[in-house]
Amino acid sequence: MNTSAPRTPPAAVPSPSHLLDIALAAAHAAAEYLRGLDRDGLAREYKTSSHDIVTEHDRASEEIIVSELRRLLPTARIVGEEGGERPAEGPAAGAASDEPVVSFYVDPIDGTSNFAAGLPLFCISIGVAVDDEMVAGVIDAPVLHQVFAAADGDATLNGRVLRPRATNAPADALVLSGFPGQRTGAQFPDFAASSVRTLEDSVSAVRHLGSAALELAYVAAGWADATALTAINSWDVAAGFHILRRAGGSLHTWPGAEVAERPDHLQPAYVGCTGPERLGVLDELQRELQELRTAAR
Repeated sequence: MNTSAPRTPPAAVPSPSHLLDIALAAAHAAAEYLRGLDRDGLAREYKTSSHDIVTEHDRASEEIIVSELRRLLPTARIVGEEGGERPAEGPAAGAASDEPVVSFYVDPIDGTSNFAAGLPLFCISIGVAVDDEMVAGVIDAPVLHQVFAAADGDATLNGRVLRPRATNAPADALVLSGFPGQRTGAQFPDFAASSVRTLEDSVSAVRHLGSAALELAYVAAGWADATALTAINSWDVAAGFHILRRAGGSLHTWPGAEVAERPDHLQPAYVGCTGPERLGVLDELQRELQELRTAAR
């Protein structure tokens, strides 16, 4: 696995494979840091609620990633969970508006609650877009030593190509999801209660891993049939969406309470399936929720 990348000339827009090398190098640097930590008794802070926590290591991991991305491609825009948007530095900062913009969507620890509890189900997620098109992504689970990656070729796990498989019928389907989630449950409690029962009655099993990026990666690998969430951020899913599609999976997104004309990685609701076949129960639940959100606008 390539974990180093040469500097890019400031005026060049790198190829997808070169951008993937840059993302892999940044993820590897953060993974090495996270693997070396003693996670016993980690201090945590609460952002929006007790369900939304952060540790000092989320911030440290993001700074490691940002530093590596800035070293390798200072002309890129970076959107991070902890630090927000960091505009391009160097020549691109004052470039003409029609010049392509490279954006890195960075989640330094996806699955912070798992991380803080000592569980291995957490990862670093870095998605790469040129303008609004996703072109590369890496999901690195440091303790599990699993690195999922894709550019404009095959999706891989530790360098091994991920081959697509068909999505199972509902009776045999394993779904990785915390659907519909805390925020949706608070806004639409009746829908939330009924949707959980509908989903559990319709499929073989539902498991919630606590990391949207890992759930997408595992569906891309064919280890589960589908994953879905109703309220998510770009840094959680940008890499996973790209990896899933390059692995032969299918993705549908919904706009939620916002405008519909946005790229998939900027949409808050989605259903991803391991193959082109759709798991209809999840698509139908998302459509029902979208109608509720539209009516509430």
